[in-house]
Amino acid sequence: MRPWNRLSLRSRLTLYAILHLALMIILYATIESFFSAYKIVSELQGRIISLLVALAGMVLSAQWLAVIILKPVKRMSETAAGITATTLHKRLEIDQLHDELKKLGIVFNTMLDGLEHSFQQQARFVSAAAHELRTPLSILRTNLEVLGDSYGIDPSEWRDYRATTERTLSRLESLTEDLLLLADGTYDRMQSEHNVVELANILADATSFMEPVAVKYGVTLHLLEPCTALVKGEESFLFMVFRNLLDNAIRYNRPNGNVTLQVLHEDGRVVVRVSDTGKGISPSSRELVFERFYRIDSSRARRNGGAGLGLSIVRHLLAFFQGTVELETSSELGSVFKVTLIRG
Repeated sequence: MRPWNRLSLRSRLTLYAILHLALMIILYATIESFFSAYKIVSELQGRIISLLVALAGMVLSAQWLAVIILKPVKRMSETAAGITATTLHKRLEIDQLHDELKKLGIVFNTMLDGLEHSFQQQARFVSAAAHELRTPLSILRTNLEVLGDSYGIDPSEWRDYRATTERTLSRLESLTEDLLLLADGTYDRMQSEHNVVELANILADATSFMEPVAVKYGVTLHLLEPCTALVKGEESFLFMVFRNLLDNAIRYNRPNGNVTLQVLHEDGRVVVRVSDTGKGISPSSRELVFERFYRIDSSRARRNGGAGLGLSIVRHLLAFFQGTVELETSSELGSVFKVTLIRG
């Protein structure tokens, strides 16, 4: 970078003004000396003409200076005018800007980063919402099919189906409210970070909720005792976390397989391991499974109703409470997902 370009905009403007004033004084003195030497006009007229020429030069040079100084601003405004909702990936070029203009460009680009992130979240929400709503709707459909095909159903079984339907509808309503809460950005993360919930109740509810799906796929769910632990988080969000993990473990399991939930205390944190007896995940896919819309077996995922969103939603929700999820181990005998939560 040239030494001149290292100067701040304020310093350059000051030097421009001093140089400009000096040139105008020299121009005025030169013209006046010319008229005085050759006696073309009177002394007063010579001074007036010299002053008018100097003023004209001052105006023209000021316009030229304004064009040079505002050229980067014009370039920034033209770039900003071309950025729309479909071109939010564009950014202002700030490498050649300095000081105040560079700070303005950085602020504008930061604002564009936030807008792009918000638009992406809104675009992904529809798919995420559809994925989250699919399972409870599937449970309701299963219950209706059973009731429709059963004649002379026992009253006690009818009460069980009714209780299951009411619980599923209640969870569906709660799930819808939570998804809308995530979508409109009104979720109060700072306040909920201090919430302490009982993990055992959440795991029991998630296991009970997914039991009809497990029966459908011929999978047995196991919740190992003891599972009592206080953790920081939001009950509805943590339910969604373990509901998604169980749903994933059930759908990609073997016939007559097992899914096990175990709660442990490690390094001052609460760890929940969700183990399955599926075919495992290849090393090349172990980190990709947390990406949105990624499906290991596209044809099987399509048959099972999967959209490749479950694990990405799990990671997203856990981030609200500084929790993490990882694929701890995976082999031909099955996979183990490890969820780490802050102790309450």
